[in-house]
Amino acid sequence: MSTLTKRERVMRTVHYDDTDRVPLYDIIQNDAIVEHYAGRPLTVADGDHTVALAVGRTLDMTRMVTGPAAPGEYTRADGLRIQQERWTSWITHRPFQDVDQLVGWVKERIREANASEFAPAQADDMRAHIQKRWAQFAEGDPTGRGDPTVFVIESGVGLTEMYWAAGMDLFTELMMEHPDLVEEWLEARLQSELRRVARIADPCFIPIALTYDDIAFKNGPIFSPDWLRRYWVPRLARLVDAWHARDVYCLFHSDGNLWLILDDLVAAGIDGLNPLEVMAGMTVGAVRKKYPELFLTGGIDVSQLLTYGSPDEVTAACLQAMTDASGLGYFMGSTTELHWDVPLANAVAMFETAWHEGP
Repeated sequence: MSTLTKRERVMRTVHYDDTDRVPLYDIIQNDAIVEHYAGRPLTVADGDHTVALAVGRTLDMTRMVTGPAAPGEYTRADGLRIQQERWTSWITHRPFQDVDQLVGWVKERIREANASEFAPAQADDMRAHIQKRWAQFAEGDPTGRGDPTVFVIESGVGLTEMYWAAGMDLFTELMMEHPDLVEEWLEARLQSELRRVARIADPCFIPIALTYDDIAFKNGPIFSPDWLRRYWVPRLARLVDAWHARDVYCLFHSDGNLWLILDDLVAAGIDGLNPLEVMAGMTVGAVRKKYPELFLTGGIDVSQLLTYGSPDEVTAACLQAMTDASGLGYFMGSTTELHWDVPLANAVAMFETAWHEGP
């Protein structure tokens, strides 16, 4: 088979067609990896472009293409204070201390979500952003063809941002004491996202959308499966339907062990699954055996293997994942992102296995 373009390789993988090799899907947030493949220093001032060059050199599909940030602290319009470091951030202060105060804060967030619109000009800006990234990816393309990496756009149901903002302890209290308010908040966030989808969904620019919520940890779902099935899964299905109605495929993302809710995710219409967290039992082989209709992404453990293993161990795991996937419908990649603790040699081992070991 002749060498495919990245988009051809990606879409053939989504459709379970033969490809010239296994495609790579990942996020790169690692100075050494970026500088090695971009061929230039990584700075805050021009970090987005430098990361995009490294992505264009290595990956067939990606998302979250951003450079490192300058460390500092800032306060958002909603009152959340954020500590920003080079590759990560976290909340240092919330403008509420108990559930009663949180209720008032949530009601304001609901009003904001219900009033939000996604104007045509914002859709134009997003398309311009995608085109800019395509040009930067193409600049890094090693084939010399100016072939851009496929850029996946995130589209959340809304739950992750809710419990992140509230803090899990207070959010759990809110679920118990004010379940109707939690549902109203989730619905408002979903409706806001559906309005955005209606503006931006275009398979020419976005062939694949990453529908998401982090709903699990290593031992199982964060929330009860019954609660998820009643309140969250139907809303995921509506979001997936909105993308499908516009001919866009949906890759669903959640970290953790999804086995107790995976039947429901499939019934909601997802097309693919990411990131296959191996340490939570979500191996390529196990998921492929039970859900042969899903295209799969990830499956190369980053919590232990890519961070602490040897290049030979990484290569062996990559070859096993390719075998378990039977060379079809599988994007090789880490089980979240290539973060700052992953040795360059291990990333190289994963990339080169995909490049040189055949479909």
